[in-house]
Amino acid sequence: MSTVLICEDDALLALDLADSVKEAGHELFGVYASARAVLDAEGAPLPDLAIIDLSLADGDTGATLARKLQEEGVRVIIVSGHSNVNVGLGSVPHTYASKPLTGALVRHLLEPLAKIETKRESKLDPALAAG
Repeated sequence: MSTVLICEDDALLALDLADSVKEAGHELFGVYASARAVLDAEGAPLPDLAIIDLSLADGDTGATLARKLQEEGVRVIIVSGHSNVNVGLGSVPHTYASKPLTGALVRHLLEPLAKIETKRESKLDPALAAG
């Protein structure tokens, strides 16, 4: 099962995202309202994917957080109510979705992650998988 981190400062949107992530069959890594809260947890295991709002409780810190997580190999989905997200992200590879997100859109965005997980499981040694 893949783990998904959510960094969103709007409590209702964060709750909706968390529910959608779980309904899509993924494990919730954690929900954070600021980039600082995520970075303070440094040293902890990393999620497989992060859904990050650009404008957080500690300011416009989502792009910085996205860059940092990307450097660590975490896939990033950027969510924002603003249309010009490329200005803050520069060359950070990401997927973008405009807020508000529906459960169906979240499932669609997480679909590639499920496919990666399925491939990972199929490569397991059958003796270990039975185990």
